[in-house]
Amino acid sequence: MWCEQRDWVPDGDRYYRCSSCNKRLWPKETFCVGGEFIGYRLPKHKVKGHKIKAMKAKLHEQRKRRKK
Repeated sequence: MWCEQRDWVPDGDRYYRCSSCNKRLWPKETFCVGGEFIGYRLPKHKVKGHKIKAMKAKLHEQRKRRKK
């Protein structure tokens, strides 16, 4: 499965992060049908990162409970 967060960004020289899984995303140049440059857009990425983040949060909560 793929994350559909494909936001438009102002700059293509730096990376951005997904608001859901915090994965680094490098913007891709986007062109219209005529070949004219439109701007920079974040690429699709695997939802796997979202699942990993959720699993780590769950393990963190379990560890907190054990320490008490």
